[in-house]
Amino acid sequence: MNRLCPFLLLLAVFSRPASAEDVQVRLYSAHPPNTLKIRATEGQLHWKACSTCEERTEQSLSIRNKDDAKHEEWFLRGSYELQPESAPPFSTRFPLRIQARTGGLLIVMTMPVEEYVQHVLMAESGDFQNPEAQKAMAVVARTYAMRFSHQHAVEGFDLCDTTHCQVFSWKNVNERVRTAVTSTQGEFLSYEGKPAATYYHQNCGGTIAAAGEAWAQVSEPYLQVHADPFCLTTGGLKWETTLTHDQIERALLASGLQAPASWKTLEIASHSKSGRARTLNLTGGNPTSFSLSASSFRFSVDRTFGWNQIRSDFYEIRNFGDKVLFSGRGAGHGVGLCQAGAEEMARQGKNYREILDFYYPGTKIATPDKETWQKRSSERFDLVSSNPEADSEIFPAAERLLRQGEETVGWRLSSRVKLQVFSSLDSYRDTTGEPGWVAASTRGHTIRLQPLVELRRRSILDSTLRHELFHLLVETRASPSAPLWFREGLVLQLSSPASPDAISPNLTVEQVEQILRRGDSRVNTEKAYASAHKMVATLMQRYGKQAVLAWLSDGLPVEVLRNLLQFPASVPHS
Repeated sequence: MNRLCPFLLLLAVFSRPASAEDVQVRLYSAHPPNTLKIRATEGQLHWKACSTCEERTEQSLSIRNKDDAKHEEWFLRGSYELQPESAPPFSTRFPLRIQARTGGLLIVMTMPVEEYVQHVLMAESGDFQNPEAQKAMAVVARTYAMRFSHQHAVEGFDLCDTTHCQVFSWKNVNERVRTAVTSTQGEFLSYEGKPAATYYHQNCGGTIAAAGEAWAQVSEPYLQVHADPFCLTTGGLKWETTLTHDQIERALLASGLQAPASWKTLEIASHSKSGRARTLNLTGGNPTSFSLSASSFRFSVDRTFGWNQIRSDFYEIRNFGDKVLFSGRGAGHGVGLCQAGAEEMARQGKNYREILDFYYPGTKIATPDKETWQKRSSERFDLVSSNPEADSEIFPAAERLLRQGEETVGWRLSSRVKLQVFSSLDSYRDTTGEPGWVAASTRGHTIRLQPLVELRRRSILDSTLRHELFHLLVETRASPSAPLWFREGLVLQLSSPASPDAISPNLTVEQVEQILRRGDSRVNTEKAYASAHKMVATLMQRYGKQAVLAWLSDGLPVEVLRNLLQFPASVPHS
């Protein structure tokens, strides 16, 4: 029987932090240290070697990454200073989880999202002079964290501290930033019931770009091309850069691209709707024409020679012998809020709501509902609810389903599970950022659930809990390299076993991975989960459940990955 319909009602898309919750931030992401000294700045340093181990106290602790200690972990709390071997120190009072990994230590700090937003603003807009522009940035940064916290879920944290997510500043927060964050506390931009994709950049050069110009898969209606006269008031940040043919060839080669032999000129082959370069051609060589995307070219050059060489794709080109002159304006991708324009709008007397409405038309400012949370506990679960007497009825089912799940996979969940039950659908949607068709979502060891009365009405309470508990069980064994489609497909197959023939959607591995990582429409998300389910069901049919479960920590065999790249045209064979 086709079992797709039930699981589509309870997809655990990716958890997103809300203003009243914590966010897990990876520190020193760009250059993970191999050695780390931690010194208590107040009282004692409290640490333990696993989440359930006995806690110890020290004045200081030295941690070294070892090739043969990939599964070592340290959990710390207190007030302390981190001192990596080749990065700036950082003082904090928030809990840390440190894990030995190939390539450097994974250092993850758990902190309230409002504090996270303060440190982001110190990095991204710390020199803003106008309070209203700063408040607009606070709402933007908070919304971005809510929308994109899933980007690193497969790696065991929510957000990194680099431009891949949002830059995180090590500096002490100033009063101007703190005021902007506290005066907008909890506010985020919402579109059709979920946090908006609040991209932002330094300077648009006078024209905002559509999201699809930077990311082909993003087509939000509030991220379209439009003029920005406020940015032009400040000059549009004009710039020039000259590159030699040799430099261009070196940059392309560093990105795995081979320029044509003896090419003569670099030309803009096409422009985007906003007027930015979209594709480029190297002409006059062998082959006579070599096409590449302007954004790929910019990243290649900037990665090789510095991030201010080509500041945007908004430029014109002139060729002089073996040199190429780029005359451009603006800085960054040009999508969403232009920081230069926002500052000018504030200077002209616009408030932060008007600024946000200009850069994200059609969105609205929302605030998560406030709930009075109370706690109840059972043998292995902690319930957080505004109506704990009624919601405590979930305990017997949760305990039973966890035991059944552990018997299915063959291992035990070592940590306690937190069940957060919301009192209304609006509260659930606004706080988690999930659409109403997602019945529950899991972040860390917390399962966030729609009102139990709603889940019972739809007869999906047990299936929802079973699905989320398998998420927890799978994540305890999954290695950082385990693909996202594999983890999600495994959860679906364990919680709702099906034959591959009973599942119809057939996307490729690359399509599934992209949709699950970046997010998409409900229809495409459902197709991606169904395809992931089918792939794992196929693997279990061919190799057996125990072999497939072992791949969580050991990695998928090369021949299986090779065959899956051709999915759905072919299936892996034993």
